[in-house]
Amino acid sequence: MKMSSLIRQPILVATVFLVTGWPAAAVSEDAKRYLGQIEGRVVTTDDVPLLGAEVGLDPRVIKTVSTDSDGSFVLRGVPEGSYRVIAAAPGFVVGEVSTEVSRDSPSAELLIRLQAAEVTLDSIDVVGSYSIGRDAPARSSALSAEELREMPHFGDDVVRAITALPGVTSNDASAEFNVRGGLTREVRYEIDGLEIFEPYHLKDYQNIFSIIDPEMLGGVDLFTGGFPVEYGDRSAAVLDLETFTPGDRTSQVGISLLNAWGSTSGRWEGGSYFASARRGWLDIVLDIAGEEESEDEIRRGSGPAYWDVLSKVSFDLGPKQELTVQALLSSDSNDEFEREREDGGFEEESTDSSYGNDYLWTRHIALLGQSGVLESMLSIGQVDRDRRTQEESPSRDFEIRDVRNLDVLQGRQDLSWQLGDAHFLKSGWEARRYEAEYDYFNELALIDVVASAFGVEPITSFTGSFESDHFGLYLADRWQVTPRFVIEAGARWDRHSLTDEDHVSPRINGLLDLGGGWRGRFAWGHFHQSQRPNELQVEDGETTFFGAERAEHRILGLERTFRARAASWDVRLEAYQRVIEDVRPRYENVFQTFVLNPETANDRILIAPDAAEARGAELFLGRRGGGTLDWWANYAWSEATDDLDGRDVLRANDQTHAMNLGVSWRPTPRWSFNGVWMYHTGWPTTPVTATLGSGPDGEPIAVPVVGELRSVRLDDYHRLDVRASRRFALKRSVLELFIDVQNLYNRRNDAGFEVDGGNFLVDEQGNAVYRPTPEEWLGLLPSFGISWTF
Repeated sequence: MKMSSLIRQPILVATVFLVTGWPAAAVSEDAKRYLGQIEGRVVTTDDVPLLGAEVGLDPRVIKTVSTDSDGSFVLRGVPEGSYRVIAAAPGFVVGEVSTEVSRDSPSAELLIRLQAAEVTLDSIDVVGSYSIGRDAPARSSALSAEELREMPHFGDDVVRAITALPGVTSNDASAEFNVRGGLTREVRYEIDGLEIFEPYHLKDYQNIFSIIDPEMLGGVDLFTGGFPVEYGDRSAAVLDLETFTPGDRTSQVGISLLNAWGSTSGRWEGGSYFASARRGWLDIVLDIAGEEESEDEIRRGSGPAYWDVLSKVSFDLGPKQELTVQALLSSDSNDEFEREREDGGFEEESTDSSYGNDYLWTRHIALLGQSGVLESMLSIGQVDRDRRTQEESPSRDFEIRDVRNLDVLQGRQDLSWQLGDAHFLKSGWEARRYEAEYDYFNELALIDVVASAFGVEPITSFTGSFESDHFGLYLADRWQVTPRFVIEAGARWDRHSLTDEDHVSPRINGLLDLGGGWRGRFAWGHFHQSQRPNELQVEDGETTFFGAERAEHRILGLERTFRARAASWDVRLEAYQRVIEDVRPRYENVFQTFVLNPETANDRILIAPDAAEARGAELFLGRRGGGTLDWWANYAWSEATDDLDGRDVLRANDQTHAMNLGVSWRPTPRWSFNGVWMYHTGWPTTPVTATLGSGPDGEPIAVPVVGELRSVRLDDYHRLDVRASRRFALKRSVLELFIDVQNLYNRRNDAGFEVDGGNFLVDEQGNAVYRPTPEEWLGLLPSFGISWTF
């Protein structure tokens, strides 16, 4: 099935819902009758008002609010019940009070005093990251957790919203992302201390959604470079996800255009728990919105389906110990057959595939005296695929069998220790055992002059298995050199048995208080990345493993958080350079960004750089509080190149200029309107022309001439995404509805070109002519959802 059919057909169902379903969600007057409000002030222990403190409820029945210049807040539309009112502000210990709202006492007035947090070395964020939903001294916070959830994000996949951060790039179709000119394979993806692999749904369509339920997240850190020594074996970035801490018992069920979900969480005297389950029902939506069959077009099969489960149980083993057991399970399947008339005959495509991604892990955290923390983890994981697909068409025939399996056993320990007032030590080890199996076959016949120009191989076959051990050690010292200057210096050692390599990666980060609220940052380090047993590109004929890549990061930054005109402002400027040596060869498609079976395309080529470099500068500015309107903006200038035979060639996702603007408007506690406008320079592409040649019988034909690799660009890209949500406070529960529209003004953004023999012809004057077939990203794309929290 083509991408346009997969995504655009459900618009019909969305339209029906918006016309008939939204009014049906109206709430009875009886349900609205007993709503109260909670108001009060947030102050310091010296009774100084705190501007911009975040105040929310547990259970979370309404959205959080920010305090005004006098520290006051009002939480309106609160259904009757008992609540914990929680207040948080950077540099202060989180405070809370309990209260009750009832029909006999519909409002309450509170005073919440926050104590200044002791700024200890372990709490200082020496390593700069874009933090989401965390508050800590010297923490670079880009977006709050609630802002991230409320941002427009197609398919209710919150990971897609990360692409609005500076230095992050992605295409419209995929949830995968690149950071600062790096490749998607160079990003480390963690959840609660566990690295997970290929964490996406709909892999037949280039990983459209992530397998993580956004409602289960409590915080996100995106390290765009210079990350600390505890993160190893990836060279560009780290996405570190942390699940939320459950409070009182809360459950939620919901449904959207593409998913249905349910979750529950709570606490008991000896611990806490949560569990969530999601089921993608794209297969059902496509069946409802499907077109009738005709002589020219036949579609059969159940279509793409997926589900995932995330759960966590925590046990308090006394005042100084905690044990958690967690599971993350996901599954995908796709059964499709399509036959349609194309120029020159019929085209038949069929797919029968399944994917699994399962993890089970346990963590133990122990306090060692007053100064130490020891965290231990043991995990098992499995990633498997069984992809079988074939096509018969006038331009190409292929049949693919792609069966792979990866088993991972991992153990690690992390020890941190406060040594006096000036030193905070971190050390640890990790050990992994990989077992990977491959059974791949592809018989490809390309009847295409473009394929001849690139020399695409017709048959690829590989069967094999590999075992590998990875062992790593790290040590770092966070040293407060002066009251205003803190550095963290350390190194890690890694051993990879698959390629018989040892690597040492020194790293240093620094934070300098410049006065006046300004902070300066710097980072330098080496970051090695091995080729893991599951990363062999057998689909392109690759059968041997390469040695580890090495990236050198150099980063300088300046940032400040300040308050002005009853609002809180954040500004951050950062410049970076990343130099990569021993770059691993890779295969890419030259003209098309989105290809369902990339190894069968006629524009597949080998990229084998001698070295690579990425450099750039980023600016982030955000304003929160002081009213109902918050906004943020960022700009990035960047360049990412590969050194190919002594010539700098732009990488496929290079974008010289990029800008994102986000706005959040909450006119009332019930309504929320959010918009994000994105712009970037068009991605590089390769020019094509035509010249006259001779056919088999000497007749004139148009022959393709491929120009210099990525020497021209597509048109600039921009789009506007919007999201509107409405909350209805019921009796002891909350109903929320949202509409999400991607590409509101239906911008036809270039995605590349489909280039085959049909694009080359000889005109009536005998001239060779090339007429490209442009590919476009998705146009106007609505989504919707409704959830009930009780």
